[in-house]
Amino acid sequence: MTITACAEKEPTTAISAREGRDRVVELVFNTTKQLDITGWWPRNGSAAAQECTPESSHGRDDATASYSYDRWAPRGTDHIGDAKRVAEYWESLGMSVRTVNPTTHPTVFAEGGPVARAVFNTHAADQSYSVGATAPCSPGDAWTLNEEDSAERDQGKVLPGDEGLVLQEEPPQ
Repeated sequence: MTITACAEKEPTTAISAREGRDRVVELVFNTTKQLDITGWWPRNGSAAAQECTPESSHGRDDATASYSYDRWAPRGTDHIGDAKRVAEYWESLGMSVRTVNPTTHPTVFAEGGPVARAVFNTHAADQSYSVGATAPCSPGDAWTLNEEDSAERDQGKVLPGDEGLVLQEEPPQ
């Protein structure tokens, strides 16, 4: 049934994997700006592509991939208010939003709008807040996309989602 639903989508609504990357990075950054919290950092590095379908079900020619990205910050003190601000912001973008544990340590989940899904966690590990998003699946091979991204970084290009990374220069030999 999922395959049928994907096949029925109009081709004009499809976005490239890189457009998906840009959208998740933009959503995460814009979400963090809704909060009076400083010190956001990319916990898992830069935006990265993952395979959407098992490798055994396709070759690289018909592979699909999706980028995801997240940022973390020291936990704020107004968990409930911060979760409400994020939920309202995401709803303003046309996302379908639901909040779990709304009276203690809320986690806001959203789908649709500019990304496939997003989450804001007020009780993440290490006494932190986290905001993350995942793009819809798009044509492309995750391994190839990540290799191309790495090659661009090696040439000195800063890609969306690289902001806040501490890039290590190799010592002279």
